[in-house]
Amino acid sequence: MALVGAVAAPHSHLQLFTRPAESEDYRRKVQQGRDAMFVLRRAVEKADADTILILHDDHFVNFDFRCYPPFALFVGKEAKGSGVMAPDRIEEITGAVYRRYEGKSAYQSAPDGIPQHMADWEGQKPYVYRVDTDLSIGLLKGLLQRGFDMPFTTVGTMDGELVLTTNFLNPAADKSIVLMLTNGYVPPLPWPRRCYALGRAMREIIDESERRVLVLATGGMSHYPGTPLYGEVDEAFDRHILALLAAGEGSKLAALTPEELMHHGDGELVNWIIAAGIVGDRKSTVVEYVRLWHIGLGYTYWEV
Repeated sequence: MALVGAVAAPHSHLQLFTRPAESEDYRRKVQQGRDAMFVLRRAVEKADADTILILHDDHFVNFDFRCYPPFALFVGKEAKGSGVMAPDRIEEITGAVYRRYEGKSAYQSAPDGIPQHMADWEGQKPYVYRVDTDLSIGLLKGLLQRGFDMPFTTVGTMDGELVLTTNFLNPAADKSIVLMLTNGYVPPLPWPRRCYALGRAMREIIDESERRVLVLATGGMSHYPGTPLYGEVDEAFDRHILALLAAGEGSKLAALTPEELMHHGDGELVNWIIAAGIVGDRKSTVVEYVRLWHIGLGYTYWEV
């Protein structure tokens, strides 16, 4: 068995909810994003994977300034996370099932005033995913053998954005996962050429495994969180990236620099670039691009 497909999808929580003051046009765009997620879900289902290899940039949930590595593999047995809103409401929108605990009716993932997506206070988390530990360890050992000094952890939390993406794409939570966390957030970012090479090395290891593996790269596209540019979106650059992937020219992403990614608000493309390395120069199908007030959302998938 080997690679059976790949998907690149945003993890913005704005795909889940809108505020009463927002316009009808904005609500229409949010629905466009949800509809695109459902198209990607069908691509995931068609691939019939055993395991989903998730590439996701950490949002200060597992990494912090004591240690902020460019990449890290999670090799625990279960990955748990909380959603960005109440799980019963998420279930209404996405169909995602969640774990219910006796005597527990609320699933707030952080104290009041703390961003929910950065939380790790709640022990009884509603979303629990089985980790393909054998493949995780195989990737770890194989990458070390190939010259990648890969950090790893047996303790990890799936932040709300990552949970959101899996809510849409694997709502039954019936596939095992492998979780690679990345730094798409805090400069200096990993070099795109290293991300692409990492993807190529991961493909070699995947091809040696007995699993049917689907890659899920989350994030982006252009946005500038925590900066004076928040609200700006480099739509032209986003569309350029999608055009390269649609043309089967993903390897060209390796020529970018970390500074270019940050300049365009696309630090989270490190996940997409790793995915492009895994897939190789194969044409993707671009499903949608949606510009919300502070972020560009791109949706694409590869058939293998």
